[in-house]
Amino acid sequence: MKGYGQFCPVAQAAELLAERWTPLVIRELLAGSRRYNDIQRGVPLMSSALLSERLKTLERFGVVERRARPGGRGYEYQLTAAGEELRPWVELMGIWGQRWVRRAVTPEEADPALLMWDVRRNINVDRLPDRRLVVRFSFRDAPKGKRSWWLFLVRPEPDLCLTDPGFGVDLTVRTEAVTMAEVWVGDLDLAGAIRSRRIVLEGPSYLRRSFPRWLRLSPLTKVDRPLRQSGPSPRPS
Repeated sequence: MKGYGQFCPVAQAAELLAERWTPLVIRELLAGSRRYNDIQRGVPLMSSALLSERLKTLERFGVVERRARPGGRGYEYQLTAAGEELRPWVELMGIWGQRWVRRAVTPEEADPALLMWDVRRNINVDRLPDRRLVVRFSFRDAPKGKRSWWLFLVRPEPDLCLTDPGFGVDLTVRTEAVTMAEVWVGDLDLAGAIRSRRIVLEGPSYLRRSFPRWLRLSPLTKVDRPLRQSGPSPRPS
């Protein structure tokens, strides 16, 4: 039996929402991704076939609507009222995960594709220069094909490229994917990582100084985390 075989609404909701990858697909839609390719960039390890299947299931249950894009160029996905009602659920999952179960970043989990996609959509565009800005991120520990990324910073919406967009590089950020992910989730202080040269900035001094101002970190870094005991609790006497 695929389902839980229960009339309980919790069980029936879990049959839809607790399937592998589904919460992350909903996370991407809530974060503003509409086009199929944009959704997939937020779940880079998910196969295209499985993503298509999950979107069709969400559409069938009335969580997502597929609509023709303006001008008739392909389709985009939008959350319905039922889908938007999941926002507190996804946000609470993130808060709970940050507070209670988040582990140290490992090389296996420091996926540059997801990391840079998160960075792109959290750029503080109000702090960007008035002109176009191209920032190259170079991750020396990343697999071949994921070592270089270009942020194309323009208002109102920055873009992310895996190949050089051809406009010249204004600022280069050299680091490791693990280090950048540690900064992103709040395990490592950005200013300290720059001082210790775990993150090296190459470019004009005014861009190096402004880098921390437009690079907003994960909103979950503001979540308080409990202090963990360093050893086993003492036995009662």
